Amino acid sequence: MSELPDLHKAMAESLPVYEAPAALRMWAIEQARAVDQESLRDAPSLASMPWVRARSFYKWRTAAGLLIAAAVGWGAASLRPAGGTTPGISATTNQLVDAHVRSLLPSHLLDVESTDRHTVKPWFAGKTDIAPPVVDLADKGFPLLGGRLDYVDGHSAAVLIYGRRLHKINLFVWRSTTGEPPDRSFAVRGYSLLHWTRGGLSYWAVSDAAEAELEAFRDAYVQ
Repeated sequence: MSELPDLHKAMAESLPVYEAPAALRMWAIEQARAVDQESLRDAPSLASMPWVRARSFYKWRTAAGLLIAAAVGWGAASLRPAGGTTPGISATTNQLVDAHVRSLLPSHLLDVESTDRHTVKPWFAGKTDIAPPVVDLADKGFPLLGGRLDYVDGHSAAVLIYGRRLHKINLFVWRSTTGEPPDRSFAVRGYSLLHWTRGGLSYWAVSDAAEAELEAFRDAYVQ
């Protein structure tokens, strides 16, 4: 057990500090308690001895701290692009990934299903305060699948859906505001995100495809 405090200290010093959600803290505590109970079951005759209880409590407290540090550190690392990220951007990227994952559930991907941009673009009229550019990219390997409305980061978003082999690309579009992050990529929870602004609009492409695929998509879309 002597190496656990050193490991805990090293993790605490090397990882950024984030407040763990209540659900995560409770999960870590339950996992540590389960480990502790299992160790007590292995030696029931010793469980009542004061020194065993004290040692068990120490193990439980240390394990809980390690679990929380590991879980929060993993979450923070998964949100870290080159140069770091701010809490506001982290919240936005997390919501975008949630919306992307939600769209992959049955009947959630498309509000209008069409490969014809002349059908998809007029569909947004009157439903959102922007007219997202709808580009036919089938010849570039990114066929248009349709569009939908979504709600991300406190406002509505027009979403264009493109395909890339077996992958789906959700392109979220809304009016750009002050404080927009610079054009760059993000990796969040195993998903690739690419952000850029153009013509007063903010674009976020989200997919489980590789970052290079999203960059190729962006290059084709903005031409």
